[in-house]
Amino acid sequence: MQRNKMKPLWFALLTLGLAAPVLSLQVSCEIKPISELSPEDGIVRLRGLHKDESWERLIQEVNEYRSRFPYSQYASEAELLQGDAFFRTKRFPEAISNYEDFVRRNPSHPQADFALFRVAKSFDLQCPEDEQREQATTQRALDKYAELKRRFPRSQHIAESNDRSAVLRKRLADHHIFVANFYWKKSLFHAALNRYLYVVDTFDEQKDLQVLALQRASESYLWLAKELERNPKSDAVSFYTSQTPDQLKQKSAELIAKRKSLLGSQPTKTSEKEG
Repeated sequence: MQRNKMKPLWFALLTLGLAAPVLSLQVSCEIKPISELSPEDGIVRLRGLHKDESWERLIQEVNEYRSRFPYSQYASEAELLQGDAFFRTKRFPEAISNYEDFVRRNPSHPQADFALFRVAKSFDLQCPEDEQREQATTQRALDKYAELKRRFPRSQHIAESNDRSAVLRKRLADHHIFVANFYWKKSLFHAALNRYLYVVDTFDEQKDLQVLALQRASESYLWLAKELERNPKSDAVSFYTSQTPDQLKQKSAELIAKRKSLLGSQPTKTSEKEG
């Protein structure tokens, strides 16, 4: 009786021990390299990896799939799946490269606008929010959002692109004002002038910053005019020797007139960017 009770235990252990190699063999046989699958079965696997959010494995498998089936009708889909994996794991430089290659090779693809949007978004997500930091990436994001609107004006991503562009343009304008104010405080009026004029010419939607930029640019012209009268050989006026002091004063007056017109056309808040 006791022997009969023990039999199921050792029998189960023995059975499990014999079955383990068989199960392992079955699993190893089922997971074939993607290069040994058909293009159809391969894309099914890639879709499954994407659904399971197995991003790193998906990236590796797509590389093999594209190498094995470069002319498959599913190659572009595989590329987009890989781009999404890069994007979701915040590997933005790789995502940008992936999506830009996709758009270059497939300019008329139904998902080309999405790929270009993801390029812009990848730059956007790398932009520093602090206006005091270099904003080259911000400009790249803006350029890509503008390219999307130019090439795919009916894209469903235009609304978000417009919203993000407005945020980024404000940040970029703030950055230029920050740099201009830095030069201003150092009495480097010739350098400050260029930045203030850039804000005036480029960010017409930023009315409060334009008011400040116009005032400071006007005062910079006056300072340069006086310096040109005092010492024409000064390094500070080396870029203005082809102009007379009166011409610089005239430019100052024109900016003041433009500032008054701007203030008269729309109420403007006192700028917080004055330094």
